[in-house]
Amino acid sequence: RITSDEEERFRRGYELRTAYRFAERDGSESCHVGEVVGSDGVLARLAYGDAATLWRINYGWRRRKTKEPGFNLDLERGWWDSRDMVEEDGDDPSLSNNIARVIPYVEDRKNLLLFQPTADLDATQMASLQAAMKTAIQSHYQIEEGELAAEPLPSEDDRQQIMFYEASEGGAGVLKRLVAEPDALASVARQALRACHFDPVTGDDLGGPERRNDDCVAACYDCLMSYQNQRDHALLDRDAVQPLLMAYASSTVPASPTGRSRGEQMDYLLANAGSDLEQRWLRWLDGSGHRLPTDGQVFIEACNTKPDFVYADKYAVVYIDGPHHSYPERQRVDATQTEALEDRGYIVIRFRADSDAAWEAEAGDYPSVFGTDA
Repeated sequence: RITSDEEERFRRGYELRTAYRFAERDGSESCHVGEVVGSDGVLARLAYGDAATLWRINYGWRRRKTKEPGFNLDLERGWWDSRDMVEEDGDDPSLSNNIARVIPYVEDRKNLLLFQPTADLDATQMASLQAAMKTAIQSHYQIEEGELAAEPLPSEDDRQQIMFYEASEGGAGVLKRLVAEPDALASVARQALRACHFDPVTGDDLGGPERRNDDCVAACYDCLMSYQNQRDHALLDRDAVQPLLMAYASSTVPASPTGRSRGEQMDYLLANAGSDLEQRWLRWLDGSGHRLPTDGQVFIEACNTKPDFVYADKYAVVYIDGPHHSYPERQRVDATQTEALEDRGYIVIRFRADSDAAWEAEAGDYPSVFGTDA
């Protein structure tokens, strides 16, 4: 299904650059961040955003005659100048004199994940890690190769991050799981080890795929190589990425509900807590591995109430009720607030008893809100 024109474009290659911007909600960047934590500390940092804006900018053929970016466009006839493609000299008699230099780009909305290792990795390690993770995500979540795209940022010549985005319409919903589920990335790393012909537990080299008699030396089409990453084939080396994947395979990802890291989010919530009881509840929540609130002490004007904590992405509010909430008059006020919030679609959760066991039981009734991050 690959045409000769497509093969030629891959062989020659465009100079493509990608820019992104996470969506904004309520004036702030909407993304979930996480840290890949292993036995040696933080191994990588993640940032995920739903419906992030992507710009794909085409600066022209990589081997174009001039360093000037873009393509010549005949504004009268609407034709592109073919000389940019075939590197010919001289005038094209089919074109008019009304020529403009154009840099085409496309804009789209995609679910996007940024993966940035904390170690200083070379081009071979970054390219191999990108290929291994892409293959493993596709295999682990059983999605088609065309549903997931991966590319280095800021460019192929300067690989600092790996950007994954869900290329299919609407998105497959798998990238968010790598940030939201603490063990998801470790499972993907173990799948990557299998794909690279290593034992996912011991890391021992299995030589190559079982169906072949010869061993895989650096990379093959059963592990890291694919048609889409053919420009990286000279860099790919499964041995170079094995230590990284082994470290990721035993890691966890304690995620944060906002653009702050989990530790920064915890500090923010503690600083804004309205009482010692609320601070103790936060420390219990963090220690139990539950999801942290997105904010605290937010006044909801339409309901004339200020919940102790808010899970904005779950449309849920939390009250930590101390002993004074046991009085009948206060209970009538609480009931009125609860009714007003529920009428507007909020999930209202009240933690009444002052004990870890009771709090755990209450949180267990709302797994979609609190979940577990550890």
